[in-house]
Amino acid sequence: MAAPVRLRATGATRAESAHVAIGVAGALAGLVVGLLALRGTAPLSGSGSIGQVAALTVLGCATTTSAFVLATRTMRSLPWLGSRPRWRRVVDVAGLSLIHGLLGLFLTGALFAVFQQAFQGVALDRFAGTFWVAAAGAAAAYVTSASVSALSGRSLATLLAAFLTVGVLASALSAPDPYWWERYFSELGEGRGVSSTTFNLTLLLTGIALLTVVEFIAHDLDRWARATGESGAVVTTVRVLLTLVGVLIALVALVSRTVSVFWHDVVAQLLVVVFGLALLVLPVLLRRLPGTLTWFTAAAFALLVTVIVLFAGLGYLNMTAFEMGAAVIVYVWLLLLIRTVSAAAEELPEVTTGPGTRPAGPAGARDEVPPGGAGGRGTMRA
Repeated sequence: MAAPVRLRATGATRAESAHVAIGVAGALAGLVVGLLALRGTAPLSGSGSIGQVAALTVLGCATTTSAFVLATRTMRSLPWLGSRPRWRRVVDVAGLSLIHGLLGLFLTGALFAVFQQAFQGVALDRFAGTFWVAAAGAAAAYVTSASVSALSGRSLATLLAAFLTVGVLASALSAPDPYWWERYFSELGEGRGVSSTTFNLTLLLTGIALLTVVEFIAHDLDRWARATGESGAVVTTVRVLLTLVGVLIALVALVSRTVSVFWHDVVAQLLVVVFGLALLVLPVLLRRLPGTLTWFTAAAFALLVTVIVLFAGLGYLNMTAFEMGAAVIVYVWLLLLIRTVSAAAEELPEVTTGPGTRPAGPAGARDEVPPGGAGGRGTMRA
């Protein structure tokens, strides 16, 4: 009888085992937090509730897991990302870790609030509550580990879209004035309360994380440009424009209307100008990219003009609706740009150039050898 074949662990199975181990660590952390924080019977949502403890546990587990995986695995698996200056790596790790943590915080709080509405009047004792806190910690650690390990330009863009949407909604739901939308969008960032802090922190982290996304775009775009013979100036222009967008988004949060109305408006107007330039210039520079970027840009531009006419010309939209409409259009376009660039470079090899080297060809391509060997001459056989 043949001996059973011993299967070796692959990179994928080892990675999955690591995710599970991190999830177990998150469960243990949640177990400790639940036993210490929950003292008796508590509701699912609200102040001092199981949901509140679970949300804070998720914040800690997701932030810690993201920082750990980014620092130990992602930077090694993406050498070009880990080779940048230390301060940039620190900013990347801090920004992405907080985004994962806060997104988990918002979603967990919302989920337990829904559960509370679905199970009216239910309350759990200390041990049952601790179980759910541990489960939340395990899920946060596992999902975050898997997410960060598979980091790419497209996944980051999707993560930012989700974070920005959830963060703004969380700010709106906690706004002290339920009629804030009657004035302008930046109303959410005014004041010193939870709502304004959530709004400004969401914009700040979005701007910081967008700088990391720009590095992914520039890397992918550089590979595509080398493979297609495109000028390096295209990559530089895209990097500069999108970096300015990220910096200005962060400045909109840092210089809120509470700090200075004048400078907040200046930064916001500069952001609109840079967005407009990006919308007009980038599709021209990247016209050779495959996909529907050019057509979608034309549609986005037409929608922006429509929104402006409805606001300034017809008075159909108020300021908040105009700002939200324009922001959604531009951000969806930016998301498509990121995903298009990543998709265009997906099948291309990593290119290294230096003395005596040349850009690599398509993935898997090899130099053909004449039938007779390297010398190019055939051999005669009897």
